[in-house]
Amino acid sequence: MPRVCGPILGFRGQDAGTGLWRLTVMVVHRGADQPGALSVTERGGSAVTTEPLTSLAEVAGLRFFGAEFAVPLRDAAYGLDYVIGDDGGWAFTVPAAGASPRIAFASCNDFSDPRDMKTIEDKNALWTGVAKAHADEPFHLLLMGGDQIYADALWHKVAALDGFDEMTRAARIAHPAGPEAHAAIAAFYVDLYRERFSQPPVAHALASIPTLMMWDDHDIFDGWGSYTPEEQGSDVFKAVFAAARTAFALYQLQSIPEAPAWPRLAGQDAFNALLRIGDIGVLVLDLRSQRTRTAILQPDTWNVVLTALDGTGDLKHLLVMSSIPLVHPDLSFLERTLDILPGGQALEDDLHDQWVGYGHRVERLRLIRRLLDFADAQGTRVTILSGDVHIGALGVIEALRAAPRYPNANVINQLTSSGIVHPPPPRFVQYFLEQLAMRVDDLDGTVQARMLQFPGTNHHFLGARNWLSLDFDDQYRIWANWHVEGVKEALTKVIYPCMEQSLRR
Repeated sequence: MPRVCGPILGFRGQDAGTGLWRLTVMVVHRGADQPGALSVTERGGSAVTTEPLTSLAEVAGLRFFGAEFAVPLRDAAYGLDYVIGDDGGWAFTVPAAGASPRIAFASCNDFSDPRDMKTIEDKNALWTGVAKAHADEPFHLLLMGGDQIYADALWHKVAALDGFDEMTRAARIAHPAGPEAHAAIAAFYVDLYRERFSQPPVAHALASIPTLMMWDDHDIFDGWGSYTPEEQGSDVFKAVFAAARTAFALYQLQSIPEAPAWPRLAGQDAFNALLRIGDIGVLVLDLRSQRTRTAILQPDTWNVVLTALDGTGDLKHLLVMSSIPLVHPDLSFLERTLDILPGGQALEDDLHDQWVGYGHRVERLRLIRRLLDFADAQGTRVTILSGDVHIGALGVIEALRAAPRYPNANVINQLTSSGIVHPPPPRFVQYFLEQLAMRVDDLDGTVQARMLQFPGTNHHFLGARNWLSLDFDDQYRIWANWHVEGVKEALTKVIYPCMEQSLRR
């Protein structure tokens, strides 16, 4: 069979006027065969749409094909079946018109160190859990919050880069990346995605639940954007970023690499997006495309993002996808001790790379203040979804100013779920995190951030692999459920909306 990966479903948003649920599908072929047309039918009913698949790109012998399509929402949720030519047997479900979608969230979908695989009996066990939950009650949307792959083996598996990471810093900066290196790096990325996204439990989820993905550093390589300007601007780093971006556009955005048909906000060259699904908004932040040691997003891009945010109204909830947590213990003292602690060196880049790092604290405060201002002005409850740190966590940001216009608008919860495949950090790191979780982060005297204990427990962190589900009830409460490996019952946090406008000050 020429198909070697996919199909991967992607979510493109909900039409405000027509209510259409807009999606994409992408498949990867090896060889000359072209896939047949996409045919979507209502389960047990008539055809909904038929669309041809067009060529997106050809990279290292892999050919990528995709199609955009839309399906109507109805009074009740319903299932659809789809085939591509004579290849098929896949299905997905869309929510009822006017209802909030049922959402799954996951991050950290592989291993940063291959040696960790030996400690895990079934690396995709939690994906099997997603499939079981989806079979019991279908998800309508799968958010993937970064590190969908771990490309850190690049320096050892690409022959054209052999010995690069052993060079002096000056030699690495000066090292050229010729055509052979460009081709080999491109092949590495598209094949890594193909292998990772083709594993049966992962492939089943990607074919059954429309995805909304955003990359983080390991989708490029560990710590991308936190290196010196000279290193970031070097020939090899630029070649790596170009190849990683191409593969990201194809696999995560299901779009052509040159000008991805992704609903990103106009006026920026990153991939920040703001999608509306009925009364729910999803702000997707791209924290890697423009990242430097002193800025995560560039000022012009922040203007685009925040202007778009201020232009929304009548949202009950805004979900902010920030691959890196905005609320996390300050580990600066731990950074200085990692070199002398066993196993600590592998974590050092991750600790330098946080929002709470010294180079990003002002930018972090500005974003937090704007989110609080938005919540207070619009009566929208803001919740942050994060991954990256290989543990589950629950954080909170609270404005201490005068009573907000709407109750709950002065409190932002952060739900961190990580990782669905990557194992947790060593126990000594978990121990330090628990000690630091007692501290309150006073941002500027009027805004505080802190970690919370999980409801019904005496701990702040989940030292096991996990994923998150989000269910909205008819009172617009979010039931956030962490599904934790080795724990029978989910851990739940309930997030209430802001109160009705009649209570406005």
